[in-house]
Amino acid sequence: MNENYNEDSWTKGQKFENFIEKKIFPKSHYDIAKKTHDYSQNSERFVASSLEPDFEFRCRLTGRNFKVEAKFRTNPYKNSYDILSEKQFKSFPALNSADCPIYIAFGYGGDPANPDFLSLIPFNAINSRTLSPEEVFNHNIEKELYPTHKFEEKAVKHKESPEDHSTEEQSMEFENNFGKERQEDRKEKPDTRKGLKKYNSKILGLAAVGLLAIIMTIYSFAFPVETPVKTPEEQLKEIVADYYQSMNSNQIEKLHDYLSPEVTSWYGEQNPSREWIYRNAKAHRGKYPYSSSNIDWDSFKVIPAEAGGYTVTYEMIYKSKEKITDDYTVFDLKLLTQWDENYKLRGITEIRN
Repeated sequence: MNENYNEDSWTKGQKFENFIEKKIFPKSHYDIAKKTHDYSQNSERFVASSLEPDFEFRCRLTGRNFKVEAKFRTNPYKNSYDILSEKQFKSFPALNSADCPIYIAFGYGGDPANPDFLSLIPFNAINSRTLSPEEVFNHNIEKELYPTHKFEEKAVKHKESPEDHSTEEQSMEFENNFGKERQEDRKEKPDTRKGLKKYNSKILGLAAVGLLAIIMTIYSFAFPVETPVKTPEEQLKEIVADYYQSMNSNQIEKLHDYLSPEVTSWYGEQNPSREWIYRNAKAHRGKYPYSSSNIDWDSFKVIPAEAGGYTVTYEMIYKSKEKITDDYTVFDLKLLTQWDENYKLRGITEIRN
């Protein structure tokens, strides 16, 4: 946010913030650690912290915190988008860190409650507070829940709970407590046998607890708890979604991550070389840089191949255009794809319904 508020721009901004909060980073997967003040507060008296990013989220899966500045623009101005204010561009570097990085959630075109496009731009990736439409589009993401696995590369940091103690601390605590009991017992000295029974019962109880802990430790090593393994269908769905996300964002350099060492067919071309695939993909993205892929996941079918690997079919609405101001050309497609045992793409055939 910035200090130059007007109610109309705030209303659009609020709609887009709600879209980001509820659609992209919903409470089912992300907690809100911090949120800046709204227009009603700042219109009465500006709160300086409002110059910070709009949200600080915590991923429930990874425990990672990250900040998000939400910005919406209807159209570019002089072939560029103003994605940050001057003050934000100067202040954000001090707020950006490896432990809690800043992203700009940038919506553009259409309605702020459901923009035509959405980009998630790392603050580290920008050198100017304005970006061209092409630069913004290169960071496009799908307008749906942002996958938590995108943040898995960061290690989860856990704080030690008050109940956790090291073995040495437990030993010292036991000795201290045991010493106090002995001192108190010496003062009273009512009956030595009762005292011995008291000590013995405590020692036996502690020994039993220690023995149980040892047994549980041995059992955990002998019978480790296995984390659920994703099915081939779950893994392939995730890979296919990432593949189209990368291609629609014009990240051609990521194409090699998805290809099998031996590609047998590629949109009608038999046994193409990797150079041929890269060249054609780059040419297509250069001509049609704006696109979206809406996969019908109910049609997603995975069939194990006799020779190994998988055959995957699915239907998809693919839209593309040359300029951002053009109307989309819409294609209703059915895709037939081949994948090897390592979930790498061996072939893809496009059929228009």
